[in-house]
Amino acid sequence: MEEKDHHGKLDFMTGKKSTQIEKISRKSYTAKKRGIKKFFTCQQQCGNSFNETGNLNVHMRIHTGEKPYTCQQCGKSFTQKGNFTKHMRIHTGDNLFNCQKCGKSFSEKGNLKKHMIIHTGESSFTCQQCGKSFTQNGNLKKHMRIHTGEKPYTCRLCGKSFTWELGLRYHMHIHTGKKPFTCRQCGKSFTRKGTLETHIRIHTGEKPFKCGQCGKSFRCKENLNQHMRIHSR
Repeated sequence: MEEKDHHGKLDFMTGKKSTQIEKISRKSYTAKKRGIKKFFTCQQQCGNSFNETGNLNVHMRIHTGEKPYTCQQCGKSFTQKGNFTKHMRIHTGDNLFNCQKCGKSFSEKGNLKKHMIIHTGESSFTCQQCGKSFTQNGNLKKHMRIHTGEKPYTCRLCGKSFTWELGLRYHMHIHTGKKPFTCRQCGKSFTRKGTLETHIRIHTGEKPFKCGQCGKSFRCKENLNQHMRIHSR
């Protein structure tokens, strides 16, 4: 009876056993050689395909919310090493691209291009459903989720889905118990930055949301919305 080797098959040309990873790499190489471009498919909701397992693995972080590259200076995390490297320029002050109109500097050429739209006033991407315009095609695509109901970011622990990546990130704090936003005055911590900002107004006394009919002011927009019902009765 033939004995099976679960760790790989013997290559009679080299005398070495090929691992599963090597076999996948060879498949990917063969796919490239034959002109097959999309070989590895995401098994989640989106079904996107990739010609490298590494690209698929990076893509999967969109669904899982995994961000393995963390800045030791500010705690911000990233799914890709390249984005982490770009982020570090914020701390090093390495801004290579300067706006010729206002002098503002940027660490990435793409950010400079986005900034230039402020000066040109260009909004070339328009939603066909509501007419809202955007300066970037990516922002239009994200906006379209409001109309389509698409929620591509899914929690791997409970299956709940979200329209925005930030929504998934905040949701994960429920499972981890993490409250990364802390009030410096009283020490109270929060899962969301917006909640901390609202809380800070307790200490500062700031009430930025003002009723246009009676002049009463509120710390948060939700309280103003509730107040407006008095005038609509």
